Amino acid sequence: MRFTSGLCLLISFAVSQHLKADEPIMNMMPRWSGGWGYQFFYEHRRENDLLQGSTALHSGFSEEINIFHFEGVYTWKKSIRLTAKLPYVIHAEREVPDATGNKLVQNDEGIGDLTLALPLKKYFNLDGRSGSWSFKPMMIIPLSGSDDYEIYFNEWANGLGLGYEFETSNFYFGMGINGWVFYGDMPFYSHSHIDLGYNFETEQSNGSIFWETDFHFEDDESRTLSAGPALYFNHNDTIHSRIEWKYDLVDHQGILDHGNGNAIKVGIAWVF
Repeated sequence: MRFTSGLCLLISFAVSQHLKADEPIMNMMPRWSGGWGYQFFYEHRRENDLLQGSTALHSGFSEEINIFHFEGVYTWKKSIRLTAKLPYVIHAEREVPDATGNKLVQNDEGIGDLTLALPLKKYFNLDGRSGSWSFKPMMIIPLSGSDDYEIYFNEWANGLGLGYEFETSNFYFGMGINGWVFYGDMPFYSHSHIDLGYNFETEQSNGSIFWETDFHFEDDESRTLSAGPALYFNHNDTIHSRIEWKYDLVDHQGILDHGNGNAIKVGIAWVF
């Protein structure tokens, strides 16, 4: 990669992508032996400022990202499944300062990195509620290229996730944390979340309304707290859909990077 200033070189080591803990299908299905499914998500994210710490050193230098996600799952048993996530960057564009302080526009397009996971679950049924504990080994296989800049890391990595969730007939609670160790220049990365939900039914379908809170941390002192609503529909047990929106409530970048953003994701899934 070529950059026109040392400032751009610093930005090149910053992490733009957030590794989500969500799993197909919409964190819900399938929970039976031999079950499988796939889902598609469109993600749009916009970062409004170029931050150093929590200070906007270059206010208005934005980053805009559009990604198409393909994700699949296969369940051997109720407690053992394999998931795969493959993103495709439709178009990403960021503004960074050049040697004279003017805006330099950089772009990224193409396939991202493949993420594989083996979620292991222990289910429980109690009086009035049911849920599960999760233990999830993960791996990133680098497939992304070398455009002006890269949304994805293009590095091998291993990860581990832990989770707990339960629901009643009306309410849902879920929490989890995962961490990643990279075999290159990327810092240690972790993501944790707490999700609160209300389950509802209509005449033709059922679903859930969530309030989701995410916290991202990197050992270069970067940390972001984001939150927002999500709406999930189970249309007919085969077709599922989901839309979510999150806003960065707190954004602190240990290395010069874009922040103070928001993101929307819209998806549809099929399970068999």
